[in-house]
Amino acid sequence: MCPSLSKAVILTAAIAATSYNPFIQPTTVDAFGVAPTLSRRCGHTLLHSEKSVTSVSATINIMDSITLNDKIELRNPAPDEREKGGVEVAADGSGIKALEVLARIPRNLILASTDMSPRIIDAVSAARNITWATELTAVTLAALHPTEEEAASSSNDDADVMQIKQAWIQSWKAGGWGSADDLGPDIAGDVVGTLLTTGSDNDHNVYAKFRMPCHPALMKASFGLEFLTNCTEEEARAALTTRGFTYRSMRDALEGLVLESTERKSKGTKRDKRCWDVGDALDRVMARATTLQLDADETTTSHVIVPVYEYLAHSLNANSKLVSIDNEVLLVATRDIEAGESITRDYTLAPRIVGVNDESSAEADELAALQLLLQFGLPPSAWPTAKDESS
Repeated sequence: MCPSLSKAVILTAAIAATSYNPFIQPTTVDAFGVAPTLSRRCGHTLLHSEKSVTSVSATINIMDSITLNDKIELRNPAPDEREKGGVEVAADGSGIKALEVLARIPRNLILASTDMSPRIIDAVSAARNITWATELTAVTLAALHPTEEEAASSSNDDADVMQIKQAWIQSWKAGGWGSADDLGPDIAGDVVGTLLTTGSDNDHNVYAKFRMPCHPALMKASFGLEFLTNCTEEEARAALTTRGFTYRSMRDALEGLVLESTERKSKGTKRDKRCWDVGDALDRVMARATTLQLDADETTTSHVIVPVYEYLAHSLNANSKLVSIDNEVLLVATRDIEAGESITRDYTLAPRIVGVNDESSAEADELAALQLLLQFGLPPSAWPTAKDESS
């Protein structure tokens, strides 16, 4: 029998992992292509993907279809920003006034939980637990893996939109906390696929005989999160367990949407790799999602991923919001924004999976830190408190 692992030993490993730079972006190429880089076109700094692992043209750029305010500049986010930042008001300009439109995004370019084709509906309906994350992950996978029939039946305009969205999704690299680089070699050695896809719904019974409450990788990671965010180990473990359950509840239903799986270093069957791609998609979807009322005549709120908005910097005193009008989604300034200031959104208001931060005894700041790190991958520098950002 394997003896139980002491908290001191695991915490030492977790601290060692933090010295391994837990906030650096993953370096392995996966189904979502490579990290975006910057180019200049038409007077704006635009994002484009240098290459991808599929046949989608590397020159396709979603920003070519989005109208940016002339006062807005884009830059490459720093590695520790995890693709959350780089949208700023020009430092040499006059700033932005409240209610000024920052960007106009065509409605057909966003990913929305309400935009489900029959193929997506069939997949989602087979999930064990249907949530906003299930629906939006399915929409994302279907956009990333269109069938030949879908491509053949599309008009020229629809085919262009299909390729633009596919290239955009491929450019996503960063997700929530839990990559191999985040975990360090000690914890990553216990991971099969990714941390999100590691474990089972029966782990409590499987590992009870070893006096462990869950899979050893999750237990070590929970001590790491406790150290990083000052939440309790139980709260961190509950958040990791909830995330894993959310994945497993959709895994079998959505893996059929993956038409071409990603080649990985981890050994596994073709089905394993399709399932890991579902996990990658869920991870990136949760890190980018927001809510939006798309139709003014309806009270239903959709869960969406909106270009530009999905990689804004975090602030509790956010200076922008989304507004849906006709066939456009507008990014609008909610207050005056000074020259050189970042355009921001509040990620603590983003949708989250049930279980994370619920019914907890931790302080609000500690809960916010856990959510911002685990769901969005945001490092400590992006964990402001209300006291820090009083307006």
